[in-house]
Amino acid sequence: MSQLKHHQLRALAAVADHGSVNAAARALCVTQPAITKALRELETEQGVALLLRNSWGVTLTDAGQTLLGYARLVMRELERAEREMDRLRSGRECSLRIGLTPLAGLEVLPQAFAAFRRAMPQVKVDFLELDSQQLLDGLRSGQLDFALGAFASPPDDPFVRVERLRESPSGFAVRAESPLRHAAELSALRQAEWLHTDMSGHYERFVHGMFAREGLAPPERMTCCTSNVLLCGLLMTMDAVVPMSNLALQATLTAQRFVELPLSQRPPGLSLVLLVRKGALLSRAAEWLIARIREAQTV
Repeated sequence: MSQLKHHQLRALAAVADHGSVNAAARALCVTQPAITKALRELETEQGVALLLRNSWGVTLTDAGQTLLGYARLVMRELERAEREMDRLRSGRECSLRIGLTPLAGLEVLPQAFAAFRRAMPQVKVDFLELDSQQLLDGLRSGQLDFALGAFASPPDDPFVRVERLRESPSGFAVRAESPLRHAAELSALRQAEWLHTDMSGHYERFVHGMFAREGLAPPERMTCCTSNVLLCGLLMTMDAVVPMSNLALQATLTAQRFVELPLSQRPPGLSLVLLVRKGALLSRAAEWLIARIREAQTV
């Protein structure tokens, strides 16, 4: 079996990023013949065409796109290894990129990060709010060190390890000053605005089914809003019904302006989960922060 070489993978990624051999050579500060040779050797050794060459540049075949994903992962792992070696040589800590879904870590992450920052003040940390697919893509590609997600149904991905940290029941909430705040029956909420963030359609189907079981037509207005900033603005100005986890109801100042409706029906609860790519070699800083997150969720 042929062995993939680092300079070949770098050449493939550079061509994919820059669209031509000449541009890739300039980006890597090597000659054009060196890039061409690396790519031809890679195609010969793998026994499959990786590139489509045309008059305006180079594109990747399906096989090339598949290998590109692994190439990026290998290069990021090597970069992580280099940062860890630099840490050991210099005593300086590395950087972290952590993915989050909305609501994830509202209770546990602030406390955990405060402890982390006191212990490791020099580590650069980026928190990135992403949707579930972006989280999985980032973990698989090595762009994220780890992720925290709040899910009604945690993702099932063969490349990602899921660790459940906490379960949180959910309810339906409205503004504390809303005339709907005492509504105990779904029939009183048919004409209300129902706001949510789920683009998959699962939540709308759940609500429609809930109304149907009561012999009622579905709500007249259901609005999906994936912008959390806009969603907060809408909730502050409209008499809207929104699914809200107890994590959110208890953990933020904004949530104190909402009350849970006294309905017997409830939306699906949320699981707070830690997501790590299977086989990932975590840095010392990542392991330390994850340990603080686990401690915080038990308090």
